[in-house]
Amino acid sequence: CRMPMKLTLVTPVLPVADVVRTQEYYRDVLDFTVEWRDREVFGGVSHGTVSLFFQRTDNPPRGITCVLNTPDADEVFRRYTEKGANIVDPIATRAWGMREFTVEDRNGHFLRIGHVDESVADYSQFHRNM
Repeated sequence: CRMPMKLTLVTPVLPVADVVRTQEYYRDVLDFTVEWRDREVFGGVSHGTVSLFFQRTDNPPRGITCVLNTPDADEVFRRYTEKGANIVDPIATRAWGMREFTVEDRNGHFLRIGHVDESVADYSQFHRNM
């Protein structure tokens, strides 16, 4: 009997011009932990169960969006605002049931951070097998 295939984790690899400066930004402004670096061409940060990798690239593309879930988007929004993060879309409850906001990092990539607003939407079936 074969076990059904199950994927359990995704770690985006974001192209960046400078891995060290990117890790410093994520540490100093977005409260991530710098986990590791391979010379200055590849590195990772984490926050809780979230991991992001950065790869040095000549002329890196911009505009990649990562969606991050949190128990309290309002608290994260408050902390990031206090630390001077570049909030490009303020916190609001969206029609699809997420209370979220968007931060643009120093490389032009976006972090959409939010939590489910259960008064608007029920995502319990979506997350039940994760």
